Amino acid sequence: MVSFNEINLLWILVSAFLVFMMQLGFSLVETGVVRSKNTINVAMKNLIDTVFSIIFFWLFGFGLMFGMDSFGLIGIDKFLIDGKDLQLNGFFFFQAMFAATAITIVSGAVAERIKFNGYIVVAIIVSSIIYPIFGHWAWNDNGWLKELGFVDFAGSTVVHSVGAWIGLAGAIVLGPRLGKFRKNKTIYFAPSNHNFIVFGVFILFFAWFGFNAGSLLEFKPEVTSILLNTLLAGVFGGLSAWIITLFSKEKVGVEIFSFGIIAGLVGITAGCYEFNAIQSAFVGFISSFIMHFTDIFLTKKLKIDDPLSVVSIHGFVGVWGTIAVGIFANLPENFTRLHFIYVQTLGVFVAFIFSFSFGLLVFLFLKKVNLLRVRKKHEVLGLNRSEHNAKLPWVDTIQSIIQIMKTGNLDKKIYEERDTEIGIVSRFFNYLLSILKEKNAELKKSNKNLSVKAYHDNLTKILNRNGFLKRLSEINNKYTLAIIDIDKFKSINDTYGHDVGDYVLKDLATLISNKIRTTDIFARWGGEEFVLVLDTPDLLQAQNISDNLRKEIENSKFKTVGKITISIGISEFKTKNDTFEDVFKKADQALYQAKMSGRNRVFVY
Repeated sequence: MVSFNEINLLWILVSAFLVFMMQLGFSLVETGVVRSKNTINVAMKNLIDTVFSIIFFWLFGFGLMFGMDSFGLIGIDKFLIDGKDLQLNGFFFFQAMFAATAITIVSGAVAERIKFNGYIVVAIIVSSIIYPIFGHWAWNDNGWLKELGFVDFAGSTVVHSVGAWIGLAGAIVLGPRLGKFRKNKTIYFAPSNHNFIVFGVFILFFAWFGFNAGSLLEFKPEVTSILLNTLLAGVFGGLSAWIITLFSKEKVGVEIFSFGIIAGLVGITAGCYEFNAIQSAFVGFISSFIMHFTDIFLTKKLKIDDPLSVVSIHGFVGVWGTIAVGIFANLPENFTRLHFIYVQTLGVFVAFIFSFSFGLLVFLFLKKVNLLRVRKKHEVLGLNRSEHNAKLPWVDTIQSIIQIMKTGNLDKKIYEERDTEIGIVSRFFNYLLSILKEKNAELKKSNKNLSVKAYHDNLTKILNRNGFLKRLSEINNKYTLAIIDIDKFKSINDTYGHDVGDYVLKDLATLISNKIRTTDIFARWGGEEFVLVLDTPDLLQAQNISDNLRKEIENSKFKTVGKITISIGISEFKTKNDTFEDVFKKADQALYQAKMSGRNRVFVY
């Protein structure tokens, strides 16, 4: 292990502090990009992966990565360092920040649908196995890729692409967020906070100076070159992102411009020590175009849902930055340009195969043990609540409004938080609900009155023909139909007048309504004719009921006219194919027979 003088050790520690700030930067960017209902969840993921990644990097990862080499594949010592080697402490502190950054990159690709505890498992495996093993190959002095001449100064591939390829595996196994792809269209999910994205990029830009320049592990004049190259690549990445917006959108999008700056920083990370200023600006400039077009390909063509464009920004741009070292950097001793490009390409190819394959195994295992994706209702509700029981007033209020709209339950009220903006909105909405409830009650009452008028006879107040047919459509065919007709009703009208006739109709309707069962249906068919549906398929029982009604009418006294009689025709469903019209026609024939036989009779067809 290299021994550091005090100035160099101080520089490494200060750089480590800056790299640690990348956790805050990524947290702000990710929290800003996702929807409000998931902001707490992604912030917690960034916090928890810092905890677990550093713990397991200390337990296993650091030893696998920087321990004594075994066959160029893994380290076999320096596990659980005890802190007695003060030089080693500083180096570990710096490298632990890198490990935390690698897993944070994965977080963005699987955001808004992965279970929190499942993500912890991913963080543990990445920081203790995947990242350290590839890091050993590329950064350990005896790692097999390092021996071949592979150059990745600060980790375009080792940190960024490795994290991105694991994230790609996760995004594929998880599948897209609910509603992301509908009818061959990609639905845009609006970010929760654009300011957070911008603030996060500022922090990342600042922290990247420690990420790149600290990787020199020495404080000497060359640091200024690394800082300049990092600065130029970042701003030129922003410039090319702005150019993209000129050709693709009317406005400068917050996300693409911010992501373009990050892409420029990712692209320069591998060669920030090898490039000159012009080369650095060019690498950063091209990085945004690679980020933009690979993101379109992944989203539009492959339907891979990567909420933070992690695979494009950190994966493909990381590949570009690493291969660019082979294209532009000074040649190592005994290397041709083509051979240098081959070694760099081999390194990024190995990184993809190793990280993506291992990532697939991890995520498929989590899926197998039901520790991968949250349930659909939890995804709809939001991971803030389902994973952490945390609530955001605005989100909760909006969800309450949506629930009321879906159910139509106007008795529900939204919680009014006092002395807050959302409380004022909730109070106003509840006031509108109360007015709507009153209007709804008036409308129901009005509809009820209209229904009564539409389906009831104005004179007798019993069902009219329309009301009868509506009620009939709600029952089965297991009934008997009776048609009732007042005998010699025309004589009553001619002798006593229509007013008296109306009284007879009303009194007859009242008398019959009081004698039938609640399951029977009684209605005025027209004129002096009534229909009665008896809730029984037994024709004999229906005949007895009808005959009792006839006798009751015969023995009753009506105003002015005294006595009246009725004739009744009855029929039933003879076959399964009979319709109401068939039964009515037969009952009408039976009624005709009753009248022809002298009236005041019950006849059955």
